[in-house]
Amino acid sequence: MKYFDLHCDTITELHKKIEPLKENSLHISLNRAGCFEAYTQVFAIFIPDTLRGKAAVDYFDEVCDYYEAQLSQNKDLIAAYQDTENRTSQRAILAVEGAAAAAGTTDGLHHLYNRGVRLITLTWNGDNELASGCFSENDTGFTPFGREFVKEMERLNMAVDVSHLSDKGFREVASFAEKPFIASHSCCRIVDNPYAQKRNLTDEQIKHIVSIGGIIGINFCTAFLGCDENDGFEAVYRHICHALNLGAEKTLSIGSDFDGCNVPANLDRIEKVPQLYSYLLSRGIDKALLDDIFFNNAERFFTKLLTD
Repeated sequence: MKYFDLHCDTITELHKKIEPLKENSLHISLNRAGCFEAYTQVFAIFIPDTLRGKAAVDYFDEVCDYYEAQLSQNKDLIAAYQDTENRTSQRAILAVEGAAAAAGTTDGLHHLYNRGVRLITLTWNGDNELASGCFSENDTGFTPFGREFVKEMERLNMAVDVSHLSDKGFREVASFAEKPFIASHSCCRIVDNPYAQKRNLTDEQIKHIVSIGGIIGINFCTAFLGCDENDGFEAVYRHICHALNLGAEKTLSIGSDFDGCNVPANLDRIEKVPQLYSYLLSRGIDKALLDDIFFNNAERFFTKLLTD
């Protein structure tokens, strides 16, 4: 099978632990990802809400240096998605989770772009220079600079990611964005816990992303799935079915959030993803549809975005 994962925190965690991407103790390693016929991974550099300004930029640069070193050391296994000269079966897209890495300036955004970032999750849980996150105490939506930032991202053909964005922020970006945006690692708001009720997508949000040709990556986080340690496959099935009932056949993808959250035991390693695929097939989801969810939808979106 082929696998395209819209979000993981593996690079950030590897940097902390000083472990290599090729083989390590985390959810994802290049060696273990060899189980796929083709594999594309969006690697996010996570910016904590405690970092702002120069501190956020410096932290991004430090982790980005580590990311670039790991790709350089494994050229035989993985290449940047936009690298047309080196077409390996494993490809990488660099992302930032939390636009504070731009330090509140358009020049900062250009710095991220020049270092290879092609997707930005606009906020994490709190407020930043752009907008309010999903757990902001006072949801004020977008700042004027945040609107300018998104417009410049669109001009640069960078993917605008609304995972973690507040509800007001979602309504606003839906009103002014001119290109399709994505929710890289977000489940459906069908789970009855306060965390998921703030973080997951409403039906209206899902339908909007469907209508504009965006993509949504189902998150493997137990709290967002609303499952216990042993119910991961069935929980993913429930979220996929709910989104499909809203017309998301060409929208649904996977955004595992590997190495960024607690995941069910049967989804705690990348090599277990084919078992999830087989389970969903056994539950009656058509193979062609599963191939779209696990690879084709995201591949189509990024091919268009990065080649326009």
